[in-house]
Amino acid sequence: MEKLDAISRKLSQLALHKAEDEIIKAGVLTPIVSGQNKDLTDVTSSVDSDRTLAEPLYQVVEPQEKDMCTKLFSPLESIPDRRKLQAVLLQPPQVKIPIHHSTYGWLKTHVEDERLQDIFDIVEVVGNLCPKLTPRVETALQVKVATDVTEGMQQCFLDTFLLGIIGTAQEYLELDAKVDRNANELSMTQTKSRPDYLLMLNGLLVFKGEEKKAGDVRHIALELIDKMIPGSVGKDGKLDYLLGYATAGSRVLFECIHGDGKMSECSDILNLERVADRVTLIVILLNVVRVACALYNAKY
Repeated sequence: MEKLDAISRKLSQLALHKAEDEIIKAGVLTPIVSGQNKDLTDVTSSVDSDRTLAEPLYQVVEPQEKDMCTKLFSPLESIPDRRKLQAVLLQPPQVKIPIHHSTYGWLKTHVEDERLQDIFDIVEVVGNLCPKLTPRVETALQVKVATDVTEGMQQCFLDTFLLGIIGTAQEYLELDAKVDRNANELSMTQTKSRPDYLLMLNGLLVFKGEEKKAGDVRHIALELIDKMIPGSVGKDGKLDYLLGYATAGSRVLFECIHGDGKMSECSDILNLERVADRVTLIVILLNVVRVACALYNAKY
């Protein structure tokens, strides 16, 4: 996580967004009134038709990250029907993620504004931010795709998203959440088999991933079920179903494991070279945390 935050600070030096420590030093944020500062065209960035923001003129307020993230990662009240899981994973977050207007303006060149408004708030408008989550999300949205590199370096690229969302969730979940890579896991995984990525709640596997440098992402996803202990998931299993993902380079596919050798796709194939798909991945990971907690709570 320290490495990810260091990347965020580096992006700040490139003027992509403010560094987390700069935000905290500034104090508190107050909203800019609609229509204010319209004469400052040389330093403003238009966000929409009726809001023009001048970054140097906002004041800073005490962050409300704890309350926001507690709501953002709150477990679903009930376990979603796995046949409706794809729609659930695409639901807008409970709380909009604050990002800087410069990032929002850049996103608008890649993603429809109507969709962005369901997911993000603008720090300088709402007068609030998450000093940890905001720069982590902005880093994930803007980090360069790793190409022509080793599988390990590609994992570092994907970790920008996994640590940014799930790593932040670890700090605010009531359950003991642990993430690991290429590690032995005995609750649902066969001996000597090690998933590439694991999220465990109170020692129980609730989300995992298999990653490859290249190949057919659907074929790679089969490893998600090949390594399972029989009877781990399903009606009489430790969980009703288990969420997982597979990657082939910059392509990501989410799966629902719901029985021995049984698995169904719960996302389209995302291509992280596309900014719109990066936004989708962030939304899916937020909801993966909420679904995983609901799955655990239903059994324990």
